[in-house]
Amino acid sequence: MKNFLITLGVALAACAAAFGAFYAMNDVPAMHRAARENDAMTWLRTEFHLDEAQFAAIKQLHDDYGVVCAGHCAAIMAAQKRAAPAAEIAALEKTCVDAMTAHFRRVAALMPAGEGERYLAMVLPRVESYDHNGAPNVRVQP
Repeated sequence: MKNFLITLGVALAACAAAFGAFYAMNDVPAMHRAARENDAMTWLRTEFHLDEAQFAAIKQLHDDYGVVCAGHCAAIMAAQKRAAPAAEIAALEKTCVDAMTAHFRRVAALMPAGEGERYLAMVLPRVESYDHNGAPNVRVQP
């Protein structure tokens, strides 16, 4: 029994050391900082391995699209507030979804090979199920 407990203790210590080493080697402080600060652009840069030029171009797209997005949100909220017909609201929502989809595809095109597809696989399902109850966000978890 004594040998079993010693073996168990050594095995647990080895597992803990292996976990600690794996965590330390794979930890990305920028991701933790981005999550803490709710900084979607830092998350995007880190998660998709963007270089300076790619990040600058994507940030410019993001900043430019912010004006377009705000216009879509305002139009949808105004239509909802005045109780516009459902068809009108649906058309505004479709315009919004189409614009978001096009924007995300432009962003993906600026990413490194392979990363753009991964990005689209992450964001496009969220666009399809977007409920138009406030501005969109880029939380990693749904």
